[in-house]
Amino acid sequence: MAMAKVGVSISEMQRVLEIGQYRTAWLMAHKVRQAMAKRDEQYGLAGLVEMDESFFGPAGTKRGRGSEKKSTVLCAVSIYRNGKGEEKPGFAHMCIVENSSAETIENYLERLGCSVKTKEGKQLMEAIRSDGWKSYGAAAKNKNILHCRIVLRDPKAAGRLLPWIHRVISNAKAVIRGTHRGVSKKHLQAYLSEIMYRFNRRFWGKELFDRLIQACVTAETVTYKNLVDRKST
Repeated sequence: MAMAKVGVSISEMQRVLEIGQYRTAWLMAHKVRQAMAKRDEQYGLAGLVEMDESFFGPAGTKRGRGSEKKSTVLCAVSIYRNGKGEEKPGFAHMCIVENSSAETIENYLERLGCSVKTKEGKQLMEAIRSDGWKSYGAAAKNKNILHCRIVLRDPKAAGRLLPWIHRVISNAKAVIRGTHRGVSKKHLQAYLSEIMYRFNRRFWGKELFDRLIQACVTAETVTYKNLVDRKST
């Protein structure tokens, strides 16, 4: 769970660790995901932040905004420039929300630390870059953040015009469809947090396992009852 790019399935965990009951391995994995989520809650995003919403759920259902059977997920990734001046992705975050209204996006920006300022009084989050959906512009204006609006005349061009956020979303969906063969709405956020935790630490190599152990022993844990009583979002 710490180092494999696509994570590990519960069945594989059960087999490798020689655990008799699937439920035991399932609970162990969720305890680790809880620690991952709590650790990433301590970090915000800064600079230019690419944003979009996506929809996670059963294949074959209605796509895009207005899909009732899918979960709306707000996604954000900070962008920086390397020594060659090329744009590269930094930290990323995903959160299940009820809708993609301006108010919801404002709350999400606040969660990402849009109000945090430097010692000089400058906002750490300087701008967001998104598609033409009006809610992003309204939210950015209310939070005093520059909005870089990318007009998507052709939906197929989204991956080229907003490359990093769509790469993060595609990777997350591939892990959920592939490694986990799909997940329930009730526990989707936990899996998204796991995927983002690994993405945010992709350059830390050999430190990954030790850092995850540290997160596990310091985070408040979750119980089986907490998990089964959790409401779908």
